[in-house]
Amino acid sequence: MESEIERNAQDWFRFMVDTNLAPGLRALGFFGVGRRFRIESPRHWGEIAVEQSRSVTARAVRFTLHIGVMSRDEWAEQLRVRPYYPANESAKAQWMGWQAPIGSVVRVGGFPIGELWWELEVGRPFQALAHEVLMTVREYALPAMRERMEP
Repeated sequence: MESEIERNAQDWFRFMVDTNLAPGLRALGFFGVGRRFRIESPRHWGEIAVEQSRSVTARAVRFTLHIGVMSRDEWAEQLRVRPYYPANESAKAQWMGWQAPIGSVVRVGGFPIGELWWELEVGRPFQALAHEVLMTVREYALPAMRERMEP
């Protein structure tokens, strides 16, 4: 393995996603590569996207998760009617079914916590961080997605 000193924040983040988050999400039933992972039911698609903050430094990357569910019928209909990706956010929200940032489904005392971001620093061990992210998916994101994927 190459020295962590030679890696920048982007490389270190990509390394964590590839070696820890992606295999962990696959173990939870998702498939995908890069930063988008999908889970299927007979009538729906569920998706988790790993989103990076725009304010990336040479030493750290902040990231969060966005989750969504769309019916397969809606997906097929939207592709038939509009085979391109919508340009504006309101069209995107309408086009993509239910979407939410992970912090809106993580609840403390019955209330959503709001924004939830994690930070990865270059060279710091990330196994515990990846485990925390995967636990959040298992405990909060998956139940919220499955609730919307029920027939």
